[in-house]
Amino acid sequence: MKTLVTHINPHLDDIAAIWLFKKFHPDFKDAKIEFISASRDAAKEESEDKIFLGTGGGKFDEHKEGLDTCATSLVFEYLKKEKYLPEDEISQKALEKLIEWNRLIDTGKAPESQFDEFSIQAFIRTKDGSHKTSNKSVELGVEILERILAVLKRKQQSLKDWGGRQEFSTKFGRSFAVVSETINREFCREQGGDLFLMYNPKHKSVQFFTPSFDIDLEPVYNRLKILDPEASWFLHQSHHMVICGSASAPDSKPTKLSFEQLVTIIKSI
Repeated sequence: MKTLVTHINPHLDDIAAIWLFKKFHPDFKDAKIEFISASRDAAKEESEDKIFLGTGGGKFDEHKEGLDTCATSLVFEYLKKEKYLPEDEISQKALEKLIEWNRLIDTGKAPESQFDEFSIQAFIRTKDGSHKTSNKSVELGVEILERILAVLKRKQQSLKDWGGRQEFSTKFGRSFAVVSETINREFCREQGGDLFLMYNPKHKSVQFFTPSFDIDLEPVYNRLKILDPEASWFLHQSHHMVICGSASAPDSKPTKLSFEQLVTIIKSI
């Protein structure tokens, strides 16, 4: 049986290396995970069926590689060389971002944070030295990494969708309109601007959003309620969002207005 070996109480880096192997190497999908005391020479037992990650002195042990690699980056480069990784651009870029983030953390080069106690690498390790909790740490880490990868893939898709945006001026200031299933408020904040119109074609949902505390979107809400009174328009209590439908509100009645009509309306206010 295929086996992946790392040290007891694994770091995020070791867990990420395990995750990569099991996710992308076809022969290690169902591999058993084994925990040993941290070692510099245990990998003398390494074989095609038994791979050591982040310990043992094997080819995926960064402790003999200097300060620029980690177990995850070593595994990533190996899987890329063997052509086991996805070939689509969005998956590739998302994986590269995740691997680099992990490498910076593991090599101590990530920016310092006053909230380190809330970080993934902090709470993923119980440090009690048992095999049972080490395995639980791997299970938790794998679930977190899967979710991080999904977020990064959405970000890459958002960047691609953003290329098709419309930009124009309104009474609110610099405004943008975009069709996308992935672009959200957090993404919009990063782009700069005063008003954003996001149209999700999958859910036929609409969101007007401003990151400015000086802008009130109630006039947008009032106009939409007049033009499309049957739709489930909602003015957020902050007055920074006007929403109609979302994945969180599947029972909402969608707007009858098209993306082009919504753009025309916001220009006319």
